[in-house]
Amino acid sequence: MAEGLKHINTFHKYYFLFIPVLLVSLNKDQTITAIKVLTISFGCYSVYSILIYLGFFNNNEYGFNPNNPTGHLRYLISTQYMIFGTFLSALFLYYSQSKKEKGLFILIGLLCFFALFINNSRTSQLSFFLILLIFSLLFLKRYIFNIKALVLIFLLLFSSIYFLYENNKLSRFENAYNELNYVINNQEYKGSLGVRLYFNKVGLDILKENLFFGTGPHDNRILLQEIEKNDPNYLGDGGNGRIINHFHSEQMDTLTAYGLIGYSLLFFSIIFLVYSLRKQPLYYYQSLAVFLSLFFNSFANKTLSVRPLNYVYIVFFLLFAIIAFKSNEEEKEKIENNG
Repeated sequence: MAEGLKHINTFHKYYFLFIPVLLVSLNKDQTITAIKVLTISFGCYSVYSILIYLGFFNNNEYGFNPNNPTGHLRYLISTQYMIFGTFLSALFLYYSQSKKEKGLFILIGLLCFFALFINNSRTSQLSFFLILLIFSLLFLKRYIFNIKALVLIFLLLFSSIYFLYENNKLSRFENAYNELNYVINNQEYKGSLGVRLYFNKVGLDILKENLFFGTGPHDNRILLQEIEKNDPNYLGDGGNGRIINHFHSEQMDTLTAYGLIGYSLLFFSIIFLVYSLRKQPLYYYQSLAVFLSLFFNSFANKTLSVRPLNYVYIVFFLLFAIIAFKSNEEEKEKIENNG
C-alpha cells in the first residue's frame, strides 16, 4: 500500500494540479488553440532532431548522435511526439479553411514525418504504419475512388520505406524478426525483442494470480524483478542478465498493476471519449490518431509511466474531453432554443 502511494506521488502528483486548472479555465476555442500550439511544439522538436541529424551540434560536447538524433529526450518519447505532429498536422491541413494555416501545418507535418524516420524507434515507426493503415481504410471507405487519397497514401508509404532504407533503419526490423524466430525455435529470450517477450510472459503469470484488481502500482514491478533474479534462464537485454524494473510494455504494466477492472476503466474511458467526438470529424480523427499511438506504442514501450510523455497524453485527453463537453453543451442549447 505504502509503495503504491509512493508510486502515485512520484508519477502522478502533478495531475491534481493541472487537471482542475485546464477543466475550469479553457473554453472550446482556447482548447482548439492549445491543440494547435502543441502540434507546433512537436514540429519545433522535429526541427531540433533534424538539425542534429544534419550535424549542426557538436557531438562530443552534447553527446548527440546523428544516427539517432533524438536530442534531449529518449527516442521512445520524441518519436511519439513526431507521430502526433504528423497526423495532427495532416488533419488540420485537410479541414482548415485558412491558407496560412494550411501552409504552416503542411510544413510541420513534413518535418515531423521526416524526423520520425531518421530516429531509431521501431515501435513508433510501426505504430505510424498501423495508424496510417487504419486511416486509409476509414478514408477510402468514404472516398473509394479518390485518386488523390490513393496517391498520398502511396507517397507516404514509399517515403517512409525510403527514409528507413537510406538511414540503415530497415536492419532493425530484420533484427527483430530474427530475434522472434530465435525465441520461437529455441525458447530463449535473447535480444531487445526477446526480453520484451519474456516480460510479457512473466506479466501474464502475474496477472493470472491477480486477475481482477492487479497487484497495485509498483508492487507489480517488484514481483517482476524478483522473478528475474530467481530465474536462471533469464538473460536480460544483451545477455548480461541485468535486472530491469519495468515490463517495457505499458499494456502489461497497467494490467498487472490494476487488473482487468482498472485496465478496462482506462480503455473504455478513451473509447467513450473518441466516440463522443464522432460528430466533429477533425477532433474525432485527431483523438483517434493520438490514442492509437498510445495503444500501439504501449505494447513495447513505456508511455503513461514515463515523463513528460505521460503528461502530454493526459493533456490531450483533457483537451479532447473539453471539446466533447462544450460541443455537447452547444448542441443542447441549440435544441432548447429551437424548441
